[in-house]
Amino acid sequence: MKLLDIKPFAAAAMALLAISSNSAMATSLMDVWHEAQNRDPDFIASRYEQMAGEKRRDQGTSLWLPSINLTALTGSMSYNTSTTGAQFYAPGMGTFNGANFNTSVNNGFVNRYTVGATQSIYNRERLAQSRQLNLSADASNLGAQVANQNLILLVAERYFDVLSAEESVRLVKKQEAAITNTRQQIEKRFRLGDASQTDMQEANERLDTVKVRALDASNNLAVKKLALQDLFGGVVNIEKSKINLNVAQLSLPNLETHVGKLKSQNIQLQMLSTQEKVAKEEAEKYGAAASPKLDAVAQSSKDNLSGSGNFGPASNTATNNYLVGLQLSIPLYTGGYRTAKQEESLLLVEKTKAEYNQSEQNLERTLRSVWYSLNSAKDKLTALSSAQKTGEARLSSTRVGYSNGSRTTMELLGAESDLIANDYALYMEKVNYLLNRLRLAALTGEISEQDLSMVNAYLN
Repeated sequence: MKLLDIKPFAAAAMALLAISSNSAMATSLMDVWHEAQNRDPDFIASRYEQMAGEKRRDQGTSLWLPSINLTALTGSMSYNTSTTGAQFYAPGMGTFNGANFNTSVNNGFVNRYTVGATQSIYNRERLAQSRQLNLSADASNLGAQVANQNLILLVAERYFDVLSAEESVRLVKKQEAAITNTRQQIEKRFRLGDASQTDMQEANERLDTVKVRALDASNNLAVKKLALQDLFGGVVNIEKSKINLNVAQLSLPNLETHVGKLKSQNIQLQMLSTQEKVAKEEAEKYGAAASPKLDAVAQSSKDNLSGSGNFGPASNTATNNYLVGLQLSIPLYTGGYRTAKQEESLLLVEKTKAEYNQSEQNLERTLRSVWYSLNSAKDKLTALSSAQKTGEARLSSTRVGYSNGSRTTMELLGAESDLIANDYALYMEKVNYLLNRLRLAALTGEISEQDLSMVNAYLN
């Protein structure tokens, strides 16, 4: 085959290899985050709620703008008038007293047009309504921030769920391989008469138990990947990642600093505070100061009526009205409705205050728990790292002891199992540390995409 004939084939093979490589690229934490923003239903709903909230702000502004209405009516109308004792004057005819005027239109055709404008000057109830609408818009913005925080945590938790499940699968397979190797050695020694039937049984029991754990770990990994795929929108390919934490550099500001930030910056508490303000405005709507309403009004109307009646045809009857002035409205008696409504609203204000205090206590307890976990992480990681080295040394010496008969099968299998358990505990402590840093930032209202990026930097 000529060289020129090979080139197209090689180019096609390289292109196919590139496509395969791209399809198998590892899915990073930030990849999932960017996709999740367009796929998570709660996050998407919060964005629409935020946009709807801005429309409520526009509604609050519109309450203080003039209201103009046009009313048009057409239909059938009967109209009868009778006037007696009137004074009548006509040019060339003089003045007549005691004149009578009678008009009548039966089922005539009527057109009516009315244009009216109203501008609120003093309306405490309307002021409360506008404030409630603006507060509702503020709550929508806060809700969007809460949804953003929740999605960051959800992405991180599901991503680390997969990493933890993969680590569990890796370690259980490692343990299965170690036990299988130990069992083979025991089987050889058993054939030579250097191991007992009990040794074989113990190894077989451990191997069967680990195989069950391996199946459970594989199933758990599949479930965790499916949950992550819901956020990513496709197949995730997460390679086993090491978590590079420099234990010596781990630091944490004091607890009271975080408690102070919780009380002043926590988004959920801000939402509850907004709800309390809305409840207070509801009570204001029914107070004594909200009863009077003063409006500037203007109105123009015109009626046209034509038809015939008892006194002959009436071809055109027109009435034009014009009105400009101030309108004062004061409710004198509402059957106790306003008083009962205000009392109800004041009780609901107290309810929102109690809910705020309860939430503040719950969130502070959660923050303290997270902080103490982070504060002890450095010592725990140091101890687990030391235990890992000790476990490796113990396993090595136990293997030597088992080969010369000074250690039992159970001791060897136990040393292998303990080392695997310690490896997993160390990995999970690193995972919990990173997740708790995100949780602490969320509780203090400071979590952002940058925090997620920093966590992602620890993975390689």
